[in-house]
Amino acid sequence: MMYQSILDATPHISTAGMEYEAWQKKRMNSLGGSDAGAVMGMNNFASPLTLYLQKKGLVPASEMSRAARRGKILEPVIRQIAIEDFPQLTIEQTPFMFFHPVYPFMSANIDGVIHALDAVNVRGVDIMGLGGHEIKSAKTDYGWSEDEIPDSYYCQVQHYMAALGLPWFMVSVYILDGEEIRHYIIRRNAEFVDKLIAAEKDFWENYLEKSVMPAAIGIENEDDMITGMFHGAQGTIHLGDAERELCAEHVNLNATKKDIENRMKAIAVTVKEAIIKTAGDNLVEKKASAVAGPYSVSWSFFDRRSVDTDALKKAGLYEQYAKVSETDRFMISEKKTKGAA
Repeated sequence: MMYQSILDATPHISTAGMEYEAWQKKRMNSLGGSDAGAVMGMNNFASPLTLYLQKKGLVPASEMSRAARRGKILEPVIRQIAIEDFPQLTIEQTPFMFFHPVYPFMSANIDGVIHALDAVNVRGVDIMGLGGHEIKSAKTDYGWSEDEIPDSYYCQVQHYMAALGLPWFMVSVYILDGEEIRHYIIRRNAEFVDKLIAAEKDFWENYLEKSVMPAAIGIENEDDMITGMFHGAQGTIHLGDAERELCAEHVNLNATKKDIENRMKAIAVTVKEAIIKTAGDNLVEKKASAVAGPYSVSWSFFDRRSVDTDALKKAGLYEQYAKVSETDRFMISEKKTKGAA
């Protein structure tokens, strides 16, 4: 095995033949590469709060997502394509869960390792020696530019390099809608790794170990998880001073939001009026484009289809086809003072 040096230097357990549920249970006891983006605030779908709720078992363990299932199926195919694309590289799987030798709460489940006996050029970057291999699949190339990968995946491979001491990773991604394989070389960023280790250490020691819930940062999944934990409460709950300040901030932001929305509507009406006056009789098919210095303005109409619910109710079809789903309504408002004008 070409990764024997990693085995000798890094604590590890075998994952060969391990079922998905058992593997997920093992991951609950450490921070893996896919958790790094959440800790760093560089994941659009996860945050320190959602990660905390998951690690503490406060929300149900998620089943394998459709994307994860797709990735598992495609992994051996993408690996084989990488082998064919770079016959001068030795690419090998690593059926182990590794742990950072100094910070054991940092774990690493990597898709494989790569060895380049001589310098090999990948997308303009020369690699040599031992590195890691991460395999991904994506529906589109959104976030995958000519020389950059999505932020959460960047955090993931930097986490792996921190745990394993590797100098570089090759990320091989299959873009489904373009039926295209791309390979990216990500080098170890020492400054970023230091910040990552510090952030993960802080999250592990000051939040998970002390059972302190991190503050929300405002992503949709945070609200989904917290809402899923709510089952109702009796009587009136009296919150503390911290929540009082947050409620005051929420009310003020809501008022500001309404002012901004009203101002934006007023601006739109004024600019529309200017287009009508300037165009005169030259409006065609209710379409117009305009420029105001460096700003472009477009105005057009389109058909919008909607269902006539009244007609469906009269025909007795509404209840038959209506889809019921649970949703929540959450409001914060300021009490009206008695006697106020």
